Amino acid sequence: MSSNKYSLYIRYTRHETGRKIYIDPELVVAFTEYVDPSTDQGKNIANEIQDVLSAEAGGLTSGMATAEAGSFYKDFGDFSGHCVRVFYKIFQDDAGGQSKGAGVYIHNLRRFVHNRQHVTAGLFHMKSTGADWIATPASARELNSKVLRIGSMVTSERDLVALDDLAKNMITASGESNSKADFNLYHSPLAVIEYGRSYETAEARRKIASPRELADILINTASLDDWSGKQYAQYVAYVYGDASKLLVDALQLVSGSGTKLSKFEFRLLAPYAPFSVIQQLTQACGAKAVLDTKIVSDFSMRYQMLDSASLKEENIKVYGKYKGLLDSDPAISFVELWGGLKENLSLKNTA
Repeated sequence: MSSNKYSLYIRYTRHETGRKIYIDPELVVAFTEYVDPSTDQGKNIANEIQDVLSAEAGGLTSGMATAEAGSFYKDFGDFSGHCVRVFYKIFQDDAGGQSKGAGVYIHNLRRFVHNRQHVTAGLFHMKSTGADWIATPASARELNSKVLRIGSMVTSERDLVALDDLAKNMITASGESNSKADFNLYHSPLAVIEYGRSYETAEARRKIASPRELADILINTASLDDWSGKQYAQYVAYVYGDASKLLVDALQLVSGSGTKLSKFEFRLLAPYAPFSVIQQLTQACGAKAVLDTKIVSDFSMRYQMLDSASLKEENIKVYGKYKGLLDSDPAISFVELWGGLKENLSLKNTA
């Protein structure tokens, strides 16, 4: 979207009372993934988002950003089950054309997982003992191996997977099941619940991955002096599933710093973001992005459906439908947009 992207947001619902709620239309896949209003529980959360944000968006029960005025988050759903974190910004007017006027603007969503085993997020050095992998927290924000793996996994009970098992699954997924070579792991759960119903915020507990931290790791590694003996000629970073969302945010920060990642190749395995977006960001940073076509998932396929640069006929048709819905009715609501794409984005039989 453009630099004044908030002006391109659409109404959450066409008919609403109280404060106006707007949302980024590009969140339609994430909304389907995290909220899923085709289920009773998801429908309740979708309605709760509207009811609560229109009445008390900036209230005392909302989390507030310390570095950006008017930015908040709020949690919806059941902490012991289906829970979603909604990030939004409040405008009191059109902010010089940046927005469509006073209201709440939803710009991001996160789905929670549980962390009953207290698996830590962040950078680790992974070393094989033969049967297992030992994780040692990194002492500095820089890589000490030429291979980086970025991601996290959850069990069927929506618990974070321990790092040893995560390492084994990552190596298998990238076709290196017999590899025993050391590597760096950036464990990147997007959001976790620490103690069920009574918990400290994930940010305070540092239990979620940070785009700023990942960006610093990439910048610091790229900036290592050739004479330091710490830098490798090439780095390969495997990015698994929804970790691609974190990578997008981190690469935007790297690009803003002016640092070039010319020694990095990012290999995307079933990314939860349109591949062309990631490719453009990596190229802007002087790096290379490769899409692993052997690894697919239903969620990743849905994100590729809204890739404006996709060469797949099916994706082109769905993106055309998405754009057609937006262009044909300037007043279309997010609920109507989702309804128009529901058949294409259905989560049935999604693993």
